[in-house]
Amino acid sequence: MLQKLLLTCLMCGGAALSAWAQQTCVIEGTFTNDRLRHTDKAIDKVYLNRMDEMENLILVDSAQVSDGKFTLNHALTDYHGAEVYLLTGFDNGNSVFFVEPGTVTLRIDAAYPSGARATGTPTNDLYEEYKKIAAKCIQTQIDSLRAFQQSRPAGWIDSDDGVAARARIGGEAKMRTNLERARFLLDHNDSALAPLMMRKELLYTLSDDAANDLRQSVSPSLEQHPYTEAFSNAVLARHIDIGSELPNIVMPTTDGKKLTLKDFRGKYVLLDFWASWCGPCRREIPYVIKLYNETRDLKDKFVIVSFSLDNKQKSWLDAIPAMGMQLPDWVHASDLHGWNSPAAQTLGISAIPKTFLLDPDGKLIAVDLRGDLMVQKVKELLQQ
Repeated sequence: MLQKLLLTCLMCGGAALSAWAQQTCVIEGTFTNDRLRHTDKAIDKVYLNRMDEMENLILVDSAQVSDGKFTLNHALTDYHGAEVYLLTGFDNGNSVFFVEPGTVTLRIDAAYPSGARATGTPTNDLYEEYKKIAAKCIQTQIDSLRAFQQSRPAGWIDSDDGVAARARIGGEAKMRTNLERARFLLDHNDSALAPLMMRKELLYTLSDDAANDLRQSVSPSLEQHPYTEAFSNAVLARHIDIGSELPNIVMPTTDGKKLTLKDFRGKYVLLDFWASWCGPCRREIPYVIKLYNETRDLKDKFVIVSFSLDNKQKSWLDAIPAMGMQLPDWVHASDLHGWNSPAAQTLGISAIPKTFLLDPDGKLIAVDLRGDLMVQKVKELLQQ
């Protein structure tokens, strides 16, 4: 009986240790060349950076380089799947790889860190395969154009007919390249690599229907992964029309939270883009305050979210009370990236003020409501 109990404890303990180990990423780096490109000094320290949902780099760890090698032990807290990290500390770019449970082996030329090779974990191994396919496809594209040019008389290739033919051959080769990439990603649709590369390298080449089909092809196991969310947002953002669902943008609030539009499902939402320096915005704010006051008893059905395109925190935070907007349940958000805000870029915002009125399902009801018309429209909806 005692032996069975001890065996059970050991097995449980082993499982616990195994679970802990699986939530740690060990990064073992070796420099094939440790000399930096522009200074010709040996690299002595590297920095591990995570890229957040707004593509900001967040420093998470660092390591000294000794005898051309380094090791990083990175604990994976709140782990949702493999994510892209960047290794910095170079004078000519950085190294990109995936962080996930296990041991990642990096081989790096310090003069050309972007060419680093990462192996040892599933997503990194898959990424190396993908890069080979992409490189092969690009070479095939080059070879097709070269063969075409060599088969034509000298001088013809620069004629109008020659230029048009080159464009056609190049377009066909590029289509084949994208098809090969798509096939590879569809064959590995349960990897975080799939939604990431589908968004970054394939989406812009596709029709709306094809883009939706590609999004639906991502494995349900990745439904909660941030890369799947970003891919979905990019597909939705192609056409923002009345009746369509708005992309689920990230909104950092004044109290340090990160909300998304989905957090307000079940309520009508007025999403108002503004900035402290924007004169037309300041002229419009009294109407937004009027709307707030006339709907303050309906906060279970309606919320105002004001997203600032300021890039200075003090200017943003000072303007909220100064303009009379520091009121209960009025949500204030900003990522402080100004016009480079991922939220603004996702929604195609090129001028402010800009308003979006959403229904409780997150679908767009109206755009650019202003003044008393805005107040009247929202009140009519809430009285239905």
